[in-house]
Amino acid sequence: MRNNKNSMNKDLQEWLSEKKDELKVSNKKTKKKGGKPKGNCEICGKKIAKHICLKCGKSVCKSCYFKIIGVCKKCIPKEVAGKWDGTQKDWEEELGVEWVG
Repeated sequence: MRNNKNSMNKDLQEWLSEKKDELKVSNKKTKKKGGKPKGNCEICGKKIAKHICLKCGKSVCKSCYFKIIGVCKKCIPKEVAGKWDGTQKDWEEELGVEWVG
């Protein structure tokens, strides 16, 4: 599990450094919209929205939101979001191999 956390932290740091300026602009837009979640989650449509995505401004539930970076799972590449929320297996860890690419 330790390797998985280190990998996630590395992925998170890389993603944040790539998206830093984009998130700043989006955050300003979100603040102008009022910044209060309304109704059901705009991603899953099932749960009550508790957060506003800093990037797209959607109202999202806890399950569809990465609180540590303030964005929804639709604003992060699918493979990265899958690693973070556990829906995509980390095959390197599962198989005990390191992919060479």
